[in-house]
Amino acid sequence: MKPTSGTIIFSSLFFFFVVFVLLSLIVSSFSETFSRLFLVFSYPHRAYDFASNLLLLCFVLMCWAFVVHSVRHKRTNTTEKVVASAIGTLMLVSLLLRVVAEITQGQPDDIAYAFSDTLGGVVLWKITDISIYTFVYLCFIVLPLLLPACKIRLNIFNKWGEWLSAYMPSINTTLFVLFAYAIQPYYDKANMLLYMDLWLFYIGFLLLLVVLYRNAELFGFYEYANLLWLVIGMLVFSLCSKIITQADYTNTRTIFLIIGLMSWCGEWMLASMQGNIKPSSFKALVSKSSQPSQINKSKE
Repeated sequence: MKPTSGTIIFSSLFFFFVVFVLLSLIVSSFSETFSRLFLVFSYPHRAYDFASNLLLLCFVLMCWAFVVHSVRHKRTNTTEKVVASAIGTLMLVSLLLRVVAEITQGQPDDIAYAFSDTLGGVVLWKITDISIYTFVYLCFIVLPLLLPACKIRLNIFNKWGEWLSAYMPSINTTLFVLFAYAIQPYYDKANMLLYMDLWLFYIGFLLLLVVLYRNAELFGFYEYANLLWLVIGMLVFSLCSKIITQADYTNTRTIFLIIGLMSWCGEWMLASMQGNIKPSSFKALVSKSSQPSQINKSKE
């Protein structure tokens, strides 16, 4: 399959940060001088947090650039403009909250460690993170992989099926998000909830292998390359589990979650600008088609 410009851009971005993270882990494992490199990078408001903020800023600019481009060229893609505006605003609010948290930071880590000893404490302290991870896992890993794994195709002749097909994340986007879930210690976890996180990742990876076996046509050069990096990442993360356990690896995960979301938005934005998505509005999606009744009347 022929790669799009978006596939090339986001795969290159993914490659850069994969190398960045893996090198920091490998250096931390084999160098006594830099043994705390990954740990330091993972601290709140350090290297990985800065990278996440920079990606969020690029995300906001990408969404607003799409809206401005659509308005200037008088496109009737109302649905896409509204969704892009909402996502861009949400990312801007997230960026501002992260910056404010950095400026007004007190001693949140001490509180977090106090809660981390019990399963209930982790759920209460990380309820927002858990909700976000669950939503992203279902929408960007399970559903996009479960449908091709079961050889289920959306009915593109139905307006809802056509709309969902246009917004379905690609294999590349799923690989980016799956890599984020691969960043975790693979053993010696503090509680059972973290092992659930690991098994959810294994389920997602198994679905990916099923899709590869049953729908090889969905994989091109960049899909295979990103899959290779995912496998390499799994090996490095499993060998460096002890180091990852000591760090706040959610900050590292955030980088790849943002790349995955940017890739997803970039896919349907590019398709919309190229005219591959039919112009639509929310009113058209929820309204019932009047064509059948008109056809029946004409026959009568």
